[in-house]
Amino acid sequence: MQFPFLAIFLGIGIFLAIRYKSLNKKQDEVTQSFWEREAAANAAPTANLDNIKYITIPLDKFPLGFSKDPAICSLENILRDLSKKRLLNLTGKTNTELKEAYGVANLTTMQSIGEDFDLLTITLKDYGAALIEQGLLADAISVLEFGVAIGTDISQNYNMLGDCYLALGKTDKISYLIEQVKSRNLMLAPSILRHLRGLLSEDSTDGPVKTPENFEINKN
Repeated sequence: MQFPFLAIFLGIGIFLAIRYKSLNKKQDEVTQSFWEREAAANAAPTANLDNIKYITIPLDKFPLGFSKDPAICSLENILRDLSKKRLLNLTGKTNTELKEAYGVANLTTMQSIGEDFDLLTITLKDYGAALIEQGLLADAISVLEFGVAIGTDISQNYNMLGDCYLALGKTDKISYLIEQVKSRNLMLAPSILRHLRGLLSEDSTDGPVKTPENFEINKN
């Protein structure tokens, strides 16, 4: 009676040993692949950063100076400062990918450019919220649309923009915004889509809609 149990026990042990060996082999292959890619990235040619088309902040479309509130003024000063810097959406890019694309000599510079972009998306979200609080919905739309255009991954930016569209009766633009979210690899896309779809009335008209002005920017 003990033989079947022993056979089962041995069978499980053999299976686990084979499985463990297989996992170790796969891990070794992944590690080897990583170091090979790292070596190639470290040898990649140095890109000329002057030839890149960077993001330009359209300050002329923003209502700068509308308030003397210190917090709002601070946000505006950040936007002015960032408008003088090189900006690129490098969200999700690893150091290896940055070295592959721009060269190891440019790694620190590209990291800084990516950090400035992250600061820009946060500032746009906060500035848009401040404009909404002041009742300046049309201005908030200009700011938040720009955030979407440059590929922000901040869910509040999309949600607030949808709220502004609804408040101003621009439900067709909510439909456009939904399509933008669906086409992007956003971590919080499901929750954003739920919010935006909830804003649409049941009798909203489906069909092609015009691209909002501030979504029309040059793609990098």
